Amino acid sequence: MQVSACITTRNRPKRLNECLQALWDSNMKPHRVVVSDDSPNLEMQQQNNQIVQKYPGTTYILGPRRGVCANRNNAVNAIPASETDFVAFIDDDICVKQDFIAGALARYNQMTTEQQNNTILSGVSETPDGKHEMIPGKLSFRGYFCYADVPESVAIHAALFPRSFFEQEQWDENIFFGYEDAELCLRALKCGYKIIHFPELQVIHTGSDQKSALDEPGIGNMTRYEISIEAARLYVGIKRYKDLFPNPVKLIVFLVLYFVHMTAYLLKKGALQAWPEIVRLSHVQRLWQPSVV
Repeated sequence: MQVSACITTRNRPKRLNECLQALWDSNMKPHRVVVSDDSPNLEMQQQNNQIVQKYPGTTYILGPRRGVCANRNNAVNAIPASETDFVAFIDDDICVKQDFIAGALARYNQMTTEQQNNTILSGVSETPDGKHEMIPGKLSFRGYFCYADVPESVAIHAALFPRSFFEQEQWDENIFFGYEDAELCLRALKCGYKIIHFPELQVIHTGSDQKSALDEPGIGNMTRYEISIEAARLYVGIKRYKDLFPNPVKLIVFLVLYFVHMTAYLLKKGALQAWPEIVRLSHVQRLWQPSVV
């Protein structure tokens, strides 16, 4: 069995180099690595391309610059399903531990072929000091991540998906940023896939102490990051109860709770004027268009 990696990057050549070095220092090497670069300027693209050239087996491609989902689709679609069995999505500030690939394949080797084709493994993403970690869980009714005995979402940077899954599904590019991994997992569950928590599958989130590129002033006291997250939660919540697991009652209750609680939150933040931007960025109108994944 073969494991390939999709790395999305933007304006962080030093982090990209550390990410690639950790990946290629693995006890068992990846079959293929694709770096999709969303950096907006030519100089940064050239730096990243030069870094990629240091690691044979790594392919550099330009990203579409339409958000993280579009960038991940760009990367995974550059690795044909006929060439690899499993794929990991690793941001440029993630360093896998040396036994990441070997451990994952050892776990998959304990399964039947049918189970391998329908199982998503999810491990643990932890900070360099080991004080904080992300593990698989699920979405609460209101769309927040919470603990689950039976995982319904993954720790995306420490997860492996069967490559064949992306022949039938893609990352939802209507989501610019936030909850995109949970939404993808909801579709996987609907398609009959199973998520298994495998704690030995570990990565280090080296950029956990760094601000997001979206962590800048937005509207009122809301940052662009916060606005993007709340817009994504609205979109995923509606899609969840309207299309993925249709339930009109849950959809109505979710919407009432969302708008009541969000209005109170925005008032508290002094950012009530952010409402139109949250709705605009959520792209909820596209859920009534036939092209939505």
